[in-house]
Amino acid sequence: MAILLGGGVAGVILLGAGAAQALTPGYVPGIADGVFYTFLITAIALSAAIITACQQLQWLVYVLFSLLLLLSVASIDGTLAHLLGGGDFVLWVVPYLCVSLSTAFGYLVVVLRIEGSHRFTRLRPVFAWLALLTALLPLSSALWLQRISLVTMWMPLKGLFLVMLFAQVLPPLTWSIRDPRQRRLTRAFPVVVGGFATAVQLSHWGGAGWPQPVFNQLNRFTLLLSAAFSLAIVIWQVLATTREKARAERQTLLAERNEARLKLALAEAEADYQKAVSVATRHRSKLQTVSHDLRQPVAALRHAVDQLQRAGHDQEADRLSRAVDYVASLARAYTQDPEAEAMGDGASQSPAGGPELVASGMFARTLEQMFAGQAAQQGVRLRIVCPPSSIRVEPLAAMRIMANLIANSLAHAAPSRLLVGFMPRGDRVLFRVHDDGVGMDPNTLARVMQPGCKGTNSEGEGLGLGIVQALCQAHGMPFELHSLPGRGTSVIVALPRHQAAS
Repeated sequence: MAILLGGGVAGVILLGAGAAQALTPGYVPGIADGVFYTFLITAIALSAAIITACQQLQWLVYVLFSLLLLLSVASIDGTLAHLLGGGDFVLWVVPYLCVSLSTAFGYLVVVLRIEGSHRFTRLRPVFAWLALLTALLPLSSALWLQRISLVTMWMPLKGLFLVMLFAQVLPPLTWSIRDPRQRRLTRAFPVVVGGFATAVQLSHWGGAGWPQPVFNQLNRFTLLLSAAFSLAIVIWQVLATTREKARAERQTLLAERNEARLKLALAEAEADYQKAVSVATRHRSKLQTVSHDLRQPVAALRHAVDQLQRAGHDQEADRLSRAVDYVASLARAYTQDPEAEAMGDGASQSPAGGPELVASGMFARTLEQMFAGQAAQQGVRLRIVCPPSSIRVEPLAAMRIMANLIANSLAHAAPSRLLVGFMPRGDRVLFRVHDDGVGMDPNTLARVMQPGCKGTNSEGEGLGLGIVQALCQAHGMPFELHSLPGRGTSVIVALPRHQAAS
């Protein structure tokens, strides 16, 4: 993130430019000087290229800062004078102007690179004023020429330059860098290089008084140390940026993949929902149509029952009347509740009203009349066991439960024997339907309990068990279903038992 480079803070801390004097006139750079400047110019150019390629343009201020510092060094050590052909102005005034410009820009860099809401932010106006003050020194120096000595002219500039160098430590302390090792290196950079350069300057001007060539070499070493730090930080930053980019691309790819999966799941869910709605609509329409069409046959059957009664066949008339009442009740249940679901909405009530006290034997006889013929035709041995007992139920709901369970077994279980029983157990009468048919595995068993779902070999609509479950829940009657492949299926419904007061 923080591409410090540009020799950026590097050259920034090049205190070498703080030298107050130029070299002796006639200085001729050697091969070592050429290598030194070639290396630094290459490093600065490489830094600029890396910063631009990584699109971290805010760090280009350090590239420009490094160039100004390098120019200051070249003006002080005589290299610039050699290239420009010498002259008093190049030897004495140009170094002063270069160092002034570098110092002023250094303060501006501090103002620009202090980031965020750090406590150092309040120092920006101070450094802005120092930048302006330093920039005015070259203008005011025109008034000093031939009036004030060169040493005197350099004294305030050197002080401002040293303060600027120390100020370069502040911006890195405000930068947000994720990698802790890179953060330590970045913050150590201005401290180490600046500390070394400051020590060189203070030692020289405080009494050591090294010869100018030695002093210049120390300044060059400072700049080389700065460049080494800068290149290390830039390369590290490039690698970090590359890693972040790759990580971001992986996260984007993963997010897109998850989004695609969610869209696919949503599309499948919507398709399933539309399919379920379509099936429910068809079932509702079919049931309402059938219920409506049953009215005329039911009326004809009632007329037949009346004729049997007038002919004196009361027993046959009574049996037929109960069956007709059951069919008529079912027809009314659907035609009176247009919102009833295909599964028979367990919450819908029979027209008969609330619970009634009914003998279990009545249900047993009705069920035998309804299914004995069908069982015989299919070659199924139907047996109904009903010890004397009474139950308090809503007759139509109870009959729908019992009829659906027996009809399911005959239609889908392929049994050879079918046992139906009413077994008193405490305050309950357990209505049980057991067949020795094909049975179901656990997965099929769980699936058939859903409305509209059917068994593997079923050709029905998948409504029977759904109707039973909904009715049992609506009327508070526990419902159990057990099955094993090849061993048959058992269904148990706990009906509320009526016990006479003792």
